[in-house]
Amino acid sequence: MNVTRERLDGWESGEASPTVAQLRNLAKAYKRPLAVFFLPEPPSGFMPLHDYRRLPGTIGEGWSPALRLALRRAEGQQQAASELRSLLGEEPPALPVVNADATDAERFAAEARGVLGVTLAQQFSWRDRYKALAGWTAALEEAGVLVLQTSGIAVDEMRGFSISDPVVPVIVLNGSDAPRGRIFTALHEWVHLLLNEAGVCDLHDQGDGQDDETERFCNETAAAILMPADTFGQEAAVRAAHGDVEVPDSIIGELATRYSVSQESVVRRLLSLGVGSWDFYMHKRAEYHEAYMQQRADEEGFAPFHRVRVRDLGKAYVRLVLDAYHGDRINVSEVSDYLGIRLKHLPKIEREALTR
Repeated sequence: MNVTRERLDGWESGEASPTVAQLRNLAKAYKRPLAVFFLPEPPSGFMPLHDYRRLPGTIGEGWSPALRLALRRAEGQQQAASELRSLLGEEPPALPVVNADATDAERFAAEARGVLGVTLAQQFSWRDRYKALAGWTAALEEAGVLVLQTSGIAVDEMRGFSISDPVVPVIVLNGSDAPRGRIFTALHEWVHLLLNEAGVCDLHDQGDGQDDETERFCNETAAAILMPADTFGQEAAVRAAHGDVEVPDSIIGELATRYSVSQESVVRRLLSLGVGSWDFYMHKRAEYHEAYMQQRADEEGFAPFHRVRVRDLGKAYVRLVLDAYHGDRINVSEVSDYLGIRLKHLPKIEREALTR
């Protein structure tokens, strides 16, 4: 704020007041709506997140400011999407109901995948990891889910979370994660939504208790969606390795490329089908984590603002804003507010959002 500590103390005690310009800067610094500062007292229930979970192995005991901000932003977009649909007179698609028992991961996965309508032929054609992420994301959006992304949060703290809602369900992915990691997280959270549960997940599957049982089920089901047993289990490489304690890296890599999933997901799926051992899985998991961290350090780069903005807001949300604008339901200034952009970026953002 570039003010003295004494002046800030005076504002907080009520002995002095900031100017409107200073108040706007305060709102930006604290990342709160300007109107909050005019309330007689701090709002209660500002973050109704009692049902969100953290799992063993995460960093710290609480949420980082970045994670809190991501949660608030997701909730704000959810409310905005609901408003825009109302303005457009749209009836949101009802979240499908999966009839399979929530203890049978294989049957649950078959139904959950069927709802998304992604064929194995499509999946096998997505050899590029970013095309695969875009394909699964588009399928989730077609099912009525807002898929958002965020950055600036450690992957060890949060790989993804979901907000259950009958009108606008939301999935948020950590944009710092690898593309194939984000695919797995998206489907993990898809299962959470179908179970009508919300969660902040790091995808660990150890520990005890009901929450951990749910996490394990979501992990198993996400893996089964990506690698259906009736196809994956009949792969020659899988049948040849059945009963082995360890699996060659060449086989793991071949399956990961074919199904466009991470190598860790392959090893975990093989374990569920009776291939490999738990010790082998944990050893490979640590190995892949180390390799992933090195890869991230080597691949750090720059992406254009408009591309990152559309990625974070989600194409479905941006298209909803544009539909409302072109349908004369909102004006150009409101477009700027809904998207959080300056108008000079709008043409590029529109082109990016309309790219399939």
